[in-house]
Amino acid sequence: MKKMSALSDRALDWNDPEGVHDMRVASRRLRSALGDFKPYLRKGSIPAGRLRAIAKSLGAVRDEDVILLALAELESKAGEKVGQGIKAIAEEHDRQRQQARAILEHTIRPSAIAELRDDFRAALRTAAKTPSDPPEEKGAGRVLTFFQVGTKVIGDRLEQLSEAGGAVYRPLQTKQLHKLRILAKKLRYAIELFAPCWGDEFKKAAEEIAHFQTSLGELHDCDVWIVNLGARLRKDALAAGAGLESWQNNESIVWLLHHFVRERTRHYCDSLSRWHKWQTEGFLDRLRTMLDADFTLAPPTSLNQPGSKGGSAPLLSPEPPFSTGKKSA
Repeated sequence: MKKMSALSDRALDWNDPEGVHDMRVASRRLRSALGDFKPYLRKGSIPAGRLRAIAKSLGAVRDEDVILLALAELESKAGEKVGQGIKAIAEEHDRQRQQARAILEHTIRPSAIAELRDDFRAALRTAAKTPSDPPEEKGAGRVLTFFQVGTKVIGDRLEQLSEAGGAVYRPLQTKQLHKLRILAKKLRYAIELFAPCWGDEFKKAAEEIAHFQTSLGELHDCDVWIVNLGARLRKDALAAGAGLESWQNNESIVWLLHHFVRERTRHYCDSLSRWHKWQTEGFLDRLRTMLDADFTLAPPTSLNQPGSKGGSAPLLSPEPPFSTGKKSA
């Protein structure tokens, strides 16, 4: 909460769009941590509604920032006629960004952030359950260590991701792929949060999961573009009296649609290759093994596979099979 609050001034500096991005990431990590600890907090003890409102406002501005950056780059690559249509679309999104910024300015105004931070601190002091609380479930009232909570949280996140992984083999199931991306992000955040209990090997696992999350995130962005561009074309097709200007706009939309369909295929192949690599090299299984190790009795099991002559192989092979050769952002 302290980190997120400290970024509010930067988020309102329109000269640096990364300020909005950084505060949005901080708000996501905060909400993810609250989700991890939810079973160990009293119900309704944390002001989650205001946190969701902040995340939504930050997301609205960030989405438009990303769209405008992408359109500016694509306009420079397109021909003159197509570029004019892309510029018109960018102007529309710039107006939407101005509206989103006005809402964000109100949502994270200094007085609102200060009030939320004070309320959050006060709630946090009494949010944790204690052994004297009436147990809501078996074992709910006992005192747990950070390591024990981390083992449970990461284990649950890992199981959720494993169960949802089959979505990778259904390239047209956009909702399931988006859900898989969210599960990967939650697992990564949980691993990073509890990494001090396991050390550097867990940090490497988080980095690997981040690559998978990035590919799925880029894929989802393409899906959003494809849906919105298709809707624009259908709307124009139904409009009466479409003239030359409409035809030029449609040409630009078709050009953009072609681009994002091609990009989606690339990001899908990256996601598929990485998941296949995980399956064939046992990445998730080794993560489970390390998670189950009792660090109080013996060093955690390494995620590295046993190598020849007493050595150890890398966490995973340098490149996934069938890789395009491009690195994740």
